[in-house]
Amino acid sequence: MRLAEAGFEVLAGVRRAADAELWKRAGQTRVHPILLDVTDPAHIASVPAELDRRLAAGDKLVAVVNCAGFLLAGPLETTALTDWRRQFETNLFGPVALIQATLPALRRSRGRIVNVSSIGGILSQPLISAYTASKFALEAASDSLRIELRLQGIEVVLIEPGAIATPLLDKSARQFLNVIESLTAQARALYGGQLSAFAQVSDVAGRFASPPEKAAATILKAITARRPRARYLVGWDARFLALLKRLLPDHWRDAVLKRLGGF
Repeated sequence: MRLAEAGFEVLAGVRRAADAELWKRAGQTRVHPILLDVTDPAHIASVPAELDRRLAAGDKLVAVVNCAGFLLAGPLETTALTDWRRQFETNLFGPVALIQATLPALRRSRGRIVNVSSIGGILSQPLISAYTASKFALEAASDSLRIELRLQGIEVVLIEPGAIATPLLDKSARQFLNVIESLTAQARALYGGQLSAFAQVSDVAGRFASPPEKAAATILKAITARRPRARYLVGWDARFLALLKRLLPDHWRDAVLKRLGGF
């Protein structure tokens, strides 16, 4: 909606036809929903033809914003490999697939790629190892891609938010508590206290989260800046944790994260 207000025509990926209908009824004429589940190869394969159909004469693809993502909670020991793969399918392989599908159009327009990562892609945190690993991987892929595409005139930008007041954050505290219920008695004895503490911290973090409008404004800046930065942090918590990463030795940083996590 922020991009539409700035004058862009926006192709907004939705996973369900019902969500497309909601957008259409919202009356925002510059937002055009398209069915796009980034984990569905058929949906990805349809994107080039969709762009050819929608790009009128003289139009160009200004940017691709990879913002699909979800957070999987749980100790590394008890998180099934199938769940690890599901986390990477959405948070890493989906964006990579969409980039591959749209690069020819971006190359013609010298457009931009904006990948929404996370402060979790800079600083690992306990009990969300699959999530942070997927975001670290997205950061690494973006760094490589930025160099690969520089001579082709395509900029690659990372957005690194902290806590943002979206449904993802709303679900996180409940998810930690749900994980406790799913554990065996032995695993609950090992990790239940940590998960319960982290759920409380997540609930508190939600009250101080940055509004989604702040992230949207940062994405708009990444798209429109004449010389965009490689990275944009969003939120005071993201800046604080990035500072921890830069300034503290590993063991000291671990101690701070344990305290912040309520362990």
